Amino acid sequence: MERRQAIKTILAATAYTMLWTSCAESNVIDFLKDGKLILNQKHQDYLGIISENILPIQKVIKNIELPADFIMRMMNDCQSSEDITKFALGFDKYKVFISESQASISEKDADQTIQLIKQKIAETEPSEDLIYFIEKVKNLSIQNVKTSAYYLTQKTDYQLIPEAYQACVIL
Repeated sequence: MERRQAIKTILAATAYTMLWTSCAESNVIDFLKDGKLILNQKHQDYLGIISENILPIQKVIKNIELPADFIMRMMNDCQSSEDITKFALGFDKYKVFISESQASISEKDADQTIQLIKQKIAETEPSEDLIYFIEKVKNLSIQNVKTSAYYLTQKTDYQLIPEAYQACVIL
């Protein structure tokens, strides 16, 4: 992934999670058992906050499955144990990144917060695990919305599956 794209994804995910607690008392990797990641409620809530900041769906949340539940089910059921481990390591690095960044933030001004995040990213090269975690949360958050019954019935037009055959016969 390009450095600029990595900075954009990290910036999008962290811009508004700076004021939330980071579940610093335990590591995510500790919840990894038998190749599956089973998070406690604090980490589930924190993952939901990260997802919500990437893709805000508060207005329709009652019609769509909770993002953290969907993300964890997709990770555990559809990913290899190596990818799940990479996700857990990235989540831990994200928590460390947030806690280090919070130490340098004294004001609640959003513009200043974004500038501090940009400065922090420029100082340290984002790790591959951190980028993987944020990209996976972003992609699964989008997939959660696009596969929901609400989105498929209320936001998209009805289409036959497979689509109707469109043919023209020239005589």
